Formats: sequence, structure tokens, C-alpha cells
Amino acid sequence: MNRREFLQRSLITLSSLSLFGCNLDVAKRDTEQHLQPLPNIIPTGYIRPPGAVEDRPFRAKCTGCGVCINVCHIMKYDAIAATGFSGGPLNFGLPYIKDMRDYPCALCMECPKHCPTGALMNVEKDKVSMGMALIDFGLCFGYNGDVCLSCSKACPLGAKVFDFYNGEWGNQPYINEACVGCGLCVKYCPLGGSAIKVVTKGQYKTIKEAYIGEFRRLMAMSQEERYNVVYGTNLPNIMSRGRIVEREYR
Repeated sequence: MNRREFLQRSLITLSSLSLFGCNLDVAKRDTEQHLQPLPNIIPTGYIRPPGAVEDRPFRAKCTGCGVCINVCHIMKYDAIAATGFSGGPLNFGLPYIKDMRDYPCALCMECPKHCPTGALMNVEKDKVSMGMALIDFGLCFGYNGDVCLSCSKACPLGAKVFDFYNGEWGNQPYINEACVGCGLCVKYCPLGGSAIKVVTKGQYKTIKEAYIGEFRRLMAMSQEERYNVVYGTNLPNIMSRGRIVEREYR
């Protein structure tokens, strides 16, 4: 049995355990802070509904009428909510995507059609600029011996957004800058707490160099270095989070 087969069997065993009830415990822990991916990257700003103009013009145009929220509710996605007092006076009452893990944007593109102020523009799906999805390479099954395609299957833009670096350690998906930030990949990642988070495009610009640098460093590792990282750090973290089979996109 080679290294990759061993890693895959280990992760398959973990998946099987979730079928016997472990997934229930993991689901309860899904929203716990320690299960967040990329803990060193703290999201700043708000992920706005699809078609939103730049942040400053958005805040000037949006009246907080709630039409987009109602449309999203009617469409049964419930992805949009109004900002509370914690957002400060400039953001109070304005719409944002509230919970990428359970209520991502489905890119149905109905809310821009009904926006009465032009704060949301009616654009094509691939022109949406809500945010940027980032993969935690230390938690993603695809970087640690498994073959998991849930994120790419769930993505409305598919092959346009996802690049794959197949190798001995897994299928290694990478989300490129064609990503629109809808968050469907976050929801359908089967790892407890997800291995993906979405940040605003503005924040991505500030962390882009460091994030890409980490990816390149990982890809350039020797087999021994990668072995030590996967077995010494990544797999224990992955197994502590569990795998939620029901999350997988099929």
C-alpha cells in the first residue's frame, strides 16, 4: 500500500464513522470558533449581495429597504440579512450575506432585478464580485491524501474558478481569481467547520501575496517535508474536526 492509498483509507474510515452518529456531534460543533478555517485570516468588512456596487457607493445608494432580503427569502435561500448595531451607523440596516456555511448565495440573481435604488446591479453571474474564497491547505482533504471534489462540483462557475494540482498527496484544488465569492463551496465542504472561507475582495488584495506564497511554499516542499506536515499536523487536525458526509456535493 503506498502513502496515498493509506491516507485515503484513513479518511474513508473517518467518513464511515460519521455514518454511525459521529456526524451529529460534529454538526453541533460546526459553528464553534475553533473550527473556522484559516484562523490567521480574520474576515473584515461585509460580503454584500450579488451585483453590489463598490462599498462606498453601495452605502450611499442602499436605503436598507429589505427588498433583497424578502426576495432571497421567497426564493428559499435566506442568505441575506440586515446588519445590526454592531456594524456601526454607516452599515446599520444594510444587507449582507449572513452565513456562508449554512446560507450561501445561490447566485439566482433575483435580488438585483428587484433592487429599487441601483445598489445592486443586474449583472451576469461570472461578473459578480462578492468576495474571494480561500482554501485552508492544511485542512482540505484534497491536499492531504484524499480525492474530494465537493467544492468544485458545488461552484456555479466550475472549471472557470477551479484549478487542480493532482499528485501523490491528493487532487489539490486551487480557487483562482475568477471566484465571485458566493460561498457555495463553503457550505458543501464536508470537513467539520469547512476548509474554505470567503473574504471581501478588498481584504483579499491585502493578503493575496502571503496566501499565494504559502501555496507555492507547499507545492515546493520535498516529499519528506510534506510527509511531516501531513502526518504530524494536518491529519490530526482534520480527524479532530470529523467529516460530515451529508455536506458532500453529489
